Amino acid sequence: MATVSIELRSDRTGPNGWAPVRLRIAHRGTKRYISLGFKVLASKWNSDREEVTRSHPDQKEYNDDLSEIKSTAQSALRSENRASHVVTARRLKEEIQKRLGPPEEVGYDFLSFAEERLEEYRRREKFSTFESYRSDLRKFRQFVEDQYGVEELPFDAIDVELVESFRTFCYEVRENSANTVGKALETLRVFVNKALAEGKARSYPFKYIEIDSEPVEKDLLDPKEIDQIADLDLNEESFLAEVRRWFLFSYYTGGMRFSDVATLQWKHIRPGPSGYMRVYWKMQKTSDNVGVPLSDDAQQILRYYEDGSEDDWVFPILEGISPDDGRAIYDRKKELNGDANDALKDLADRAGIDKNASFHLSRNAAAWYLNQNVRDIYKVRDFLGHSSVEQTERYLDGFEDESKDDVFLEAMG
Repeated sequence: MATVSIELRSDRTGPNGWAPVRLRIAHRGTKRYISLGFKVLASKWNSDREEVTRSHPDQKEYNDDLSEIKSTAQSALRSENRASHVVTARRLKEEIQKRLGPPEEVGYDFLSFAEERLEEYRRREKFSTFESYRSDLRKFRQFVEDQYGVEELPFDAIDVELVESFRTFCYEVRENSANTVGKALETLRVFVNKALAEGKARSYPFKYIEIDSEPVEKDLLDPKEIDQIADLDLNEESFLAEVRRWFLFSYYTGGMRFSDVATLQWKHIRPGPSGYMRVYWKMQKTSDNVGVPLSDDAQQILRYYEDGSEDDWVFPILEGISPDDGRAIYDRKKELNGDANDALKDLADRAGIDKNASFHLSRNAAAWYLNQNVRDIYKVRDFLGHSSVEQTERYLDGFEDESKDDVFLEAMG
């Protein structure tokens, strides 16, 4: 009488503790095997019950699949036993394999999969996202190679235990801060989600994982300090004056990021339905559309530059680069953003401001000023181009909130 069973190839256990699972077919002293296309931790396998143990975080999903496989195999055995032809172990294997279908490609290799999906960001010219994710994936690959001595990682190897080990590696080996660790875990989660969406992975360990984060103390320029920078006596043809114009325009438009200032074209500046001149742009970081009216100060900065055709750059940051050349645009922005931050530190020193100035402080300053004066978190969200109020609240977290000082003093009076 033919029998089927599910067994762990413990003799094939890798350095990371994972071993392949296969279906065993025995008939009249002959054995045949069918690979099931995935691996489990050898330490979490119950050979008597032919399933993973309860300590496995995804034991239900695994055991449901194994039960279905075994049921399908036993059904094939019953059909073959009722047939008029001679039953052999080889024929049984063929019939079972036909019913099971080809094994899913779930065993190998998450690292290669993630790197292939990473390339999609480069092809879509999402260069900043590409480089950020690439850095984190390289860190994860180093972790896998250093801790487990392997260059391939089964999709199903990414469980809670492994993710927690990666977290420890980031802290103890790479000496990362909490927010840097959180960013690496967020990146890993992105690619695990992609694997799940494509049917490559079976389990989702991040439902048990808390992403690391800690409050960041943010530098802030107040309106008086912005005015100090604006009032500096500079040669208007100098690079310092040029950077100041970029920085102040960012501030006056509610905190436009450097990448958005750089890619601003004259077609983005036009009258709105209200009659006010407005600036409209698609944020490079989030792809959200934003539009705000131009203050007199912002319009004064624009008058320094000659109007060009619709597709011309407003500011000379990307001068000489075609709007269609995404790679060149990214490289120039990255280079000049660093130069601009160096110039802003010089401007802050000249203005007597003892703070670590950077271009992003224009966005911080605008966010804080809007929050103090508008006092409507929903409007501030729209001005900043955030997708939710919660994002705005997280962004403002860490700034001193003086909007309720009058209420406090009156109450304590």
